[in-house]
Amino acid sequence: RSVWVWVARGDQAGRLLSKRPNSELIMAEQQMVELLTALQNPDNNVRQKAETMYQQAKQGSPNDLMVGLISVLAKADAAENVKRHDCVLLRQLMSKGAEKDFVYAKVPLQGQQQIAAQLLALFENEANPKLQKKIGDVIAKLAEYVCDKDDPRGSLQPGTNGWPALLPVVFRLANTATAKSMESCESALTLLKDCVSTLKDDITNAQVEL
Repeated sequence: RSVWVWVARGDQAGRLLSKRPNSELIMAEQQMVELLTALQNPDNNVRQKAETMYQQAKQGSPNDLMVGLISVLAKADAAENVKRHDCVLLRQLMSKGAEKDFVYAKVPLQGQQQIAAQLLALFENEANPKLQKKIGDVIAKLAEYVCDKDDPRGSLQPGTNGWPALLPVVFRLANTATAKSMESCESALTLLKDCVSTLKDDITNAQVEL
């Protein structure tokens, strides 16, 4: 079974990489791109086959599926429409609801922590404003689960607000003095607004950061 580890690469978005040879990793990423493309195919037969494979992965390989979807967002040459659909699926997989669809909860804690760290890195380093906001949507949905004070089971770090790394990154990007661009600042402010219902007290207490 593949073992996935977090690898940070300077100021680039980090990536979740397996201990398999690079050629196998590239093949796995390409297969995920092909699956995402097939899920949007206008041909019903192609789309239905892809949907069957996707559902099987949700049930049989939740960790590999999540890692695969994240890796596509980190793939520089993946098409924008593929990444946008990727974000839609990630958001669904991180939404509390039917057990069979709430795939994120099936990932071991270490994997959840790596996924959360990767999403923040991708959000911070994404140069395309539209994609950055889509990644922000995924982060906001994940925060609803991991920062739920009434249900701490999803906490990424017990004894904290659930995701201690989240707000410092968002505040830094929302600050015009430290933001990389106005577009990035706007994306961060949108994400901050989307997190208000989940982290209202933490945001209020940390307003001095803005």
